[in-house]
Amino acid sequence: MHPRNVYNHPPDFLGLARRYPPLRSHVFLTHTGPTIDFKSQVAQRRLTEALLHLDFNINLTLPDNRLCPPVPNRLNYVLWIQDIVKVSASSGDIVRGIDIGTGASAIYPLLACRLEPTWYFVATDIDRESLMFAHQNVERNDLSDRVCVVDVSSSTSILRSLEEDPAALFHFTMCNPPFYSSAEELTQSAEAKQCGPNAVCTGGENEMITLGGEVSFVSQIFTESLHHRMQCRWYTSMLGKMSSLPKIVDLLREHKIDNYAITEFVQGQTRRWAIAWSFGTHRLPDSMNRIANPALQGIMPSRTTLYQQIANIQSLELLYNTLRQVLADIKNASVKPELTGSDTGIPSILVQAMEVTWSRSARRKKATQPPLQTMSHQYLILQCRVNCAGGPPPGSEKQRAGGLYLEYQWVDGSDRGVFESFVSHVNRKVTTMQ
Repeated sequence: MHPRNVYNHPPDFLGLARRYPPLRSHVFLTHTGPTIDFKSQVAQRRLTEALLHLDFNINLTLPDNRLCPPVPNRLNYVLWIQDIVKVSASSGDIVRGIDIGTGASAIYPLLACRLEPTWYFVATDIDRESLMFAHQNVERNDLSDRVCVVDVSSSTSILRSLEEDPAALFHFTMCNPPFYSSAEELTQSAEAKQCGPNAVCTGGENEMITLGGEVSFVSQIFTESLHHRMQCRWYTSMLGKMSSLPKIVDLLREHKIDNYAITEFVQGQTRRWAIAWSFGTHRLPDSMNRIANPALQGIMPSRTTLYQQIANIQSLELLYNTLRQVLADIKNASVKPELTGSDTGIPSILVQAMEVTWSRSARRKKATQPPLQTMSHQYLILQCRVNCAGGPPPGSEKQRAGGLYLEYQWVDGSDRGVFESFVSHVNRKVTTMQ
């Protein structure tokens, strides 16, 4: 579960029932405490309404024949998108997202807009009944000026919002695609599950089933994204089956896309996964784009955070000063200390480079080439944030007492080789200075 999810602890069903009367008749006592019947569609709908109303001031009308979204799980996805936007958008930006298949509840736009006052959505769907309720729910929560519900039933394009307005720019897409390829597969999946909170499932056929299942649906989003590329910074989708991830990653790698992210959402007995990809050069930290599941390590994106243990320097202050000296010696690199987020008083350092000047081969090559006539021909090839820290680096089992390390976060760049050569150069200089 996302660390900022307010449902990291089980809900207080008695407290919810006291504050939301429609839930009262569905709460009962067991030997483990108060709960509701999760196999009851009515009880689940009242719980969803209660959580949204009490925790987010969202009031919904949920039709009986459409999906009733579990709030904690949906919130996990929104918080992950929030993290991605936070590190990839400029402060104060108006953020625009697309919710593909918004459903009757329009849960993602409503939750996101309650959390972020500068976010705007285009919410699409192909189902007329879902669209009608989505319109009503957006209006009921006074968000019509920030959430535009769009009927795309006449289009064969999933990313129609990008297709119709090539000048429009978006920060992200979201999608909870139909998981199953047929009614038979849906039935088999339900029968294979053990009885528990996730045993009941509501929803219309178009919300649950699509030709080829979720892999086919997300693959079509990716194929369409190849035509729009930088029109959207991050294309994302939830996945209901872990087995779908390798197939989507194979498709990304087939098209040489190395800038992608994988995460996992865990809520009680329910597990979901999500994948994101970008045609841009901004890189997400490992905490957002990688998970520790051993079964998925072969498809994880390359690490964007690297560490170097430091044995020859005994204090953070000395390590920081040594690092500053090494970075200052790199020609034509911008070096900017950043205090934001530091809990040690030692700033992080943001390094930007327009060319590789730190390697011998680069210097030899530069010496044989004519100088650039103007700076307009240059562009950013590397942005890296370097931190000085104490203790064992994350993932390190052994570290001498009081040890220090450098942390390199690849922030921007298209060439991983440039990032690794920069890290190698700085490590070599810092660890050999006396």
